[in-house]
Amino acid sequence: MTTTNESKINIILDKLSDWTLWFFIIQDTAKNNKVWQYVDPSKKKDDLPKLEPPNRPTPADVRPTATTISDLDQKQLTAYNQLYAKYKDDLRVHQKQEQAISNISDYIVRTTSIAYLPLINGLRTVHERLQVLKHALAPTTSGHKRDALVQYTALKTYNKRQNVDKWLNSWRNAYKLAEQLELPDVQGYRPHYDFIQAIRPIAPTFAGALEANLIRREGKDKDPPSIIQLIEEFKEHYRMQQAASTSSTANNSAFATL
Repeated sequence: MTTTNESKINIILDKLSDWTLWFFIIQDTAKNNKVWQYVDPSKKKDDLPKLEPPNRPTPADVRPTATTISDLDQKQLTAYNQLYAKYKDDLRVHQKQEQAISNISDYIVRTTSIAYLPLINGLRTVHERLQVLKHALAPTTSGHKRDALVQYTALKTYNKRQNVDKWLNSWRNAYKLAEQLELPDVQGYRPHYDFIQAIRPIAPTFAGALEANLIRREGKDKDPPSIIQLIEEFKEHYRMQQAASTSSTANNSAFATL
């Protein structure tokens, strides 16, 4: 989308699990370009404001009997010029908003899989297209919560075949989604202890120290620390650990060739 804060991510809307991120990109782009109120699919068509161009001022706006600029005196001409300058500014904003909506419309067509394109064929507005796609693909609240819990639960056990960085990113994303949905499984200290158990096979010393720190913190009735921050701290620890291991292996190899 060629818009303010243009998204470089193209998620193809092909199945129910694609909806959340795909819709987020649409919504975020529309909000950044200040046009969400014109396309919000949760609103009825008649409840949406209309994107209308600004009214061009006329000499009659400053002098009711004037028909041309030549009918204005110097003071009136200054007032008219101020109105016209504001009109030009408002027109530029309007044109940018129109372009943003057009770009979003194109993005919807480009990123909707061929299986769902027939649903929006013939629909002219972004609002109509989003409403139809939302009805077809957006999960219900209960379904969304169930899927989020399944995803979060699956990531609580580290699979040794997974790349650690990618697994941690998935863990973070699954946690954030569960948090947004206010799942009981991620309330209080529960996700922190889940995280400790998940990383214990990778870094038992780090996990043990973190666990002891959390137990002390919880015992003092302190709020839990940011789980996102803990994930980032563990990422840094793991990278340093890997770098040290690589350096040690390289040194041993060097000595072996002497």
